[in-house]
Amino acid sequence: MSAPDPRKDPRFRPFRVAAYGLYIAVVSVFCLAIIISVTRSVAAMTPEKKPPADQVLSYRECLDAADSLWKQLESEREVLVRTSPARKVDQEWMRFRTSWLQQFRDREAQCALQSRDRVGLKDVFRRLEAVQDLYNIHAVQYAGEVGGEVDALHAAFSAARKSPSAGWPQQQ
Repeated sequence: MSAPDPRKDPRFRPFRVAAYGLYIAVVSVFCLAIIISVTRSVAAMTPEKKPPADQVLSYRECLDAADSLWKQLESEREVLVRTSPARKVDQEWMRFRTSWLQQFRDREAQCALQSRDRVGLKDVFRRLEAVQDLYNIHAVQYAGEVGGEVDALHAAFSAARKSPSAGWPQQQ
């Protein structure tokens, strides 16, 4: 007959129950803190749609506002590939995206997009938001997948330019 397992000694059962209970409580609090933090972060980065504004802009003003938002978005996308270090592109994009989305929501509320005579405008705003979502994915992927290599390439260029063979003036 084998000896009883000392890890299952009945005298220590209350200790084991307390240890498991404490472990579950600590892990639960930790997970809850992460969930709350992520939820707050996402809520802060994604402004909710606003109710229709009391003063509605004209069709032309709304179209011009959408065009201006598009130009801002496209201009910032072009800056993505020139940002250094490239690994930080996603952080810069998120700062821009939050303010851009706030402007987008303001214009959206001022344009009465629910109106039947503004179906074309509604489509423009919907597609503008879809493009912004895709650019957001692009920024995150660029920073995570391409950014390190771009930064390494810049460092390699910098090192190669320091060679006397490059013909560049040496920096002291």
